[in-house]
Amino acid sequence: MSQKGVPFLAFLLIVFVSVAWNTTAQTPEDLHALGMQAAQQGHYTQALQYFQHAIQSDPVSAKAYAGLGTVYIQIGKFAEAEVALKQALDIAPGLLQAEANLALLYTRTGRNAEAIDLYRKLSQNHPDSVQIQVGLAAAYQKASRFAEAIEAYHQTLNLSPKLSEAMTNLASCYEAVKQQAQAIQYYESALALNPELSMANGNLGAIYQKQGELDKARPLLEKAIRLDRNFTAASYSLGLIASKQREFERAVELYRSVIAQQPNHIGAHYNLAQALFRLKQVAEGKRAMETYRRLNAIAQEIDTRERAILNEPSNPRKQYQLGLTYEKHGKFGKALEAYQAAVKLQPEYAAAHYKLGRLYFREHKFDEAEKAYRSAIAIAPEQAALHAGLGAVYYSQARFDEALAEYKTTLVYDTSLVHAQIGIAAIHHRRGEFEKAITAYQATLKLDAEAHYALNGLATLYLEETGQGASALASPVKKAAHIQETIALAEKAVRLAPVPKYLHTLALAYFQAGAHQKALKAIRSAIEMDPGNDAFRQTLVKIKQVNEKTK
Repeated sequence: MSQKGVPFLAFLLIVFVSVAWNTTAQTPEDLHALGMQAAQQGHYTQALQYFQHAIQSDPVSAKAYAGLGTVYIQIGKFAEAEVALKQALDIAPGLLQAEANLALLYTRTGRNAEAIDLYRKLSQNHPDSVQIQVGLAAAYQKASRFAEAIEAYHQTLNLSPKLSEAMTNLASCYEAVKQQAQAIQYYESALALNPELSMANGNLGAIYQKQGELDKARPLLEKAIRLDRNFTAASYSLGLIASKQREFERAVELYRSVIAQQPNHIGAHYNLAQALFRLKQVAEGKRAMETYRRLNAIAQEIDTRERAILNEPSNPRKQYQLGLTYEKHGKFGKALEAYQAAVKLQPEYAAAHYKLGRLYFREHKFDEAEKAYRSAIAIAPEQAALHAGLGAVYYSQARFDEALAEYKTTLVYDTSLVHAQIGIAAIHHRRGEFEKAITAYQATLKLDAEAHYALNGLATLYLEETGQGASALASPVKKAAHIQETIALAEKAVRLAPVPKYLHTLALAYFQAGAHQKALKAIRSAIEMDPGNDAFRQTLVKIKQVNEKTK
């Protein structure tokens, strides 16, 4: 069970100069140096602040933008990193730190072709750079271009013969092309240089496990897990050894640790079931076997779709169907790739553009989502769902006029589309147009009486309206009836979807009705589910204060 992930080397292509921690530094150069020092020490928030201050002092500081982008990569903010690194290159084309880290960014975000192109260019300009050569090798490896990766890793080792991480990755590439002897050779060489490499220990142990050399495999796998408790492949291989040696309790422990980290691991569920049966834990074994069968059916469904692509790689419908299967089972990244392949093969494929829009929207990539929905609308302008999707994109960007227009267009083509009606209600609500919002919320509930988002929205609006002392609520009788209606709406929303936001609305409704104990219970439930929400805590304080006064 080789760990296929590529362990990227830290790639801060900078000289860390020795700088005193000078909080009075004013020049962009000083701020940049302090940012570099903070980044080297892992103080990323502080590093970002220094780079941002350097840019404020000197808006054309390419080095500061490059440093900013580098830190964003370290903390996983890839979109922000790309903007900063490209800004650096706009200011200073060819800046090594910016180009090298942009190539690394491309690799980490799966844009392997772009990464390889940029690394190859850098390799030509900097043939003696170990970091660039290992980056190129890793990009080839991630793209499954193993022959080229092997060549690039060998070139890396020519430059730096004792780079154990490169040896480990080289061994992994040999393993991928089933050259086990070479894989073993380089894993062993890497461990001779650095015995603490978890990947080398685990992968070499897994090879020996497959070859039946359990005495060799076991200590390597045990060590890999000690070094990296999240190394699921090593835990699984060790579990197989424990099962083979009839250590079923240990096997169960290992399989469960794999499942805790990788819930869809088919083999772990199957072998867990077998180990539990051996321990006479029949009920638990049956549950594990049921999970295995469900996951195996999913895997077979995906495999069938993938094989269809192998048979007809230029068939856009097959790509689209593969995307549907991936999406159905939560593999959204792969679904996106399949839909992209479908529209590349057939640019007029409206359904595939629509699916791209939905997935981009899910990832908050609103520009890409807008482009996808517009492409779909250009092909099929009378499809209501396309306009509803575009409306949601506009709404998320607070482009309310455009969103309202799209939602209204949606209802021209399909008056029953709930999401368009709730979108209209939400826009009027945000604008403070209460009467229009009430009408739209009520229209939503006529379409779907269990639309919990409309129930909560209407309850929230009633609370706001009451708080503003609306003239229609001047009569105490009317006001009491209105509050009870608000409570009924909020309670139903919580029954349908007991989420923190709805519990907060319910707490406010109870509080307004004077039911302080119910309000306290609801707001505490909301805080338990979302402990970091300041608004919830402020509501709790407010309810407690009033409750104390009324005792």
